[in-house]
Amino acid sequence: MRRSGYKNVPISEPFIIKEALQFAKTLGYDEFRGSNGWLENFKRRHGIMAKVIPGKSKHVDDNNSENWITEALCKILKDYKPENIFNADATALYFQCLPQKTLTFKKETCF
Repeated sequence: MRRSGYKNVPISEPFIIKEALQFAKTLGYDEFRGSNGWLENFKRRHGIMAKVIPGKSKHVDDNNSENWITEALCKILKDYKPENIFNADATALYFQCLPQKTLTFKKETCF
């Protein structure tokens, strides 16, 4: 599922409940609780299901990556001393924190 302005961002069940509670409050429905039963009915009604996110399945355009490195990254790093710059792209610190599943429409491919 995609929120306006976001692409390929995992959506969880707690996130949907949180958003639904916020909408209900904004609309003045103070009795709405966003229970698990409500969520299951909502998902069934709108054809939403949880799918496992496959690793590295999204194609990356090498030209875009190279342009970003040569243009944007250089501008960002110019204000830092070399001893304050380090590479953390292959770190294992946070990879286990990434969600393993996302909610998506039944016919939609998930990345």
